[in-house]
Amino acid sequence: MAKVKNAKIITTAMVDELATVRDQIRALTAREKFLKEKFRQEGAGVYRGEAYQIEISFTERAQVDMDKVREELGAAWMATNTKTVEIMNIRQMEVIA
Repeated sequence: MAKVKNAKIITTAMVDELATVRDQIRALTAREKFLKEKFRQEGAGVYRGEAYQIEISFTERAQVDMDKVREELGAAWMATNTKTVEIMNIRQMEVIA
């Protein structure tokens, strides 16, 4: 486990708030997935609620099969034409007192 940093800007309240927000997002994402599947089952159309109206439509898009591209072009080409970007990762853990 990484050493706990003595932060200059980040407060303990901010740490807890971020974790709470992430928990809420996970719960909301799961609920959204459930609701979207119900609309998918019902099909395209306009649906009206008390406060909102939504329109469901379906479209198609082409996607590149990256596994086939890697296979066709080879590892050397992929390495030469791949850019690296920095990603911030946040791992959330409960504090056990």
